[in-house]
Amino acid sequence: MDSPELAALREAWTEEEARQEAEDEAWWDSLTMEGRAQAFRQVCKLIHRADIKDRGSYRYGVYDIFNVDYIDGMKHYMAIHNAISKALSSPEEQQFDA
Repeated sequence: MDSPELAALREAWTEEEARQEAEDEAWWDSLTMEGRAQAFRQVCKLIHRADIKDRGSYRYGVYDIFNVDYIDGMKHYMAIHNAISKALSSPEEQQFDA
């Protein structure tokens, strides 16, 4: 499992992830306040629809609601999705369908 090829793949993955994060930060910083607000509203609306209203799977949110490739935002959205799913399945479930 620790082959030179696997190590090279891990390094390339890490470099690509860092490059993409830097591009995303630069894009966010380039937005006006209204552009940031619009992006925020839309992403919140889509997460609410996918995870709270429809109670869909992670893949449902990525493919059907956000309509992006599987890898886009995978790490961060998966953490959000799992936290929401866990909260909604707890015995103390709150009503989030507002």
